[in-house]
Amino acid sequence: MKTNLRSSTLLTIFIVWLVAGCSQNTKHDKNETPASSSEVKEAETDEEVAGFKLYGIKSGIIEYKYTGTRTGTSIMYFDKYGKRSASYSNLTINKETDKSWALNLDDMQYIWKEGSAQGMKMKNQMLEELTKINDLEKFAEETYAKMGFKPAGTETFHGKECRVFKGNMGKILIWKGILMLSEMNIMGTTTHQEATKIDINVPVKSSVFELPKGVTFSEMPAFGNNK
Repeated sequence: MKTNLRSSTLLTIFIVWLVAGCSQNTKHDKNETPASSSEVKEAETDEEVAGFKLYGIKSGIIEYKYTGTRTGTSIMYFDKYGKRSASYSNLTINKETDKSWALNLDDMQYIWKEGSAQGMKMKNQMLEELTKINDLEKFAEETYAKMGFKPAGTETFHGKECRVFKGNMGKILIWKGILMLSEMNIMGTTTHQEATKIDINVPVKSSVFELPKGVTFSEMPAFGNNK
């Protein structure tokens, strides 16, 4: 189970968190089980989240469709310009269906499978790196460059002018920091992900940002942590 969660975590972070925002530092003890997102300090006004803009949109609900090695759908909820977000995925890989959640609260990410009592959590180091650079566009380009992607102009998708990044692994379209399309080929694994429905600046239920009761989260080493 941990192996599958690790793979899901890496893929989720790679696609969802390539473009990131600033963060606040919050300590979490290993193996703690938070009861709800209310335990995480949150900004309450636009002024307080002004420096935390993962996306150029205050809130949204984005639906995606997957084809290729992974098939199925996912839906991402976010508000406060991405200060918190939640993604639910219903994907089938090698005839096995995986229903899972990825919840981002400040600088922490929580991953768990639907119906499971075990999950994983990790600190997002990319947020710390962005804080140092303090330039979203520059950070995005530097992050993509490390993965072999380069800016390749713009492309219109669903009537929106998106930034294009291309590399040996494929192509990615980003609009205001939001993933619009991803065509990836990694080690023989091909995946096509595209946004099928985009609702922006809409109310998002706070319940989707709550951590599930009865799920124990184990610490997962952050990227670059070899200790």
